[in-house]
Amino acid sequence: MAFQADRYSGEIHLYAATLSDPAAFEPAFHVHYAEHLPWLKLDDSLPHHPGPAPDG
Repeated sequence: MAFQADRYSGEIHLYAATLSDPAAFEPAFHVHYAEHLPWLKLDDSLPHHPGPAPDG
């Protein structure tokens, strides 16, 4: 399952649970961090980008 939204122009979002082996894909950073819920605590050392993923 995936979705696209005008709000996230140029992006396609996938649910990790739909992947055959989600553990094989390790995240490199968090995107749209400026929109996270105040009670969500991401306890890792990954970079937090306030908006979309950086180019590159």
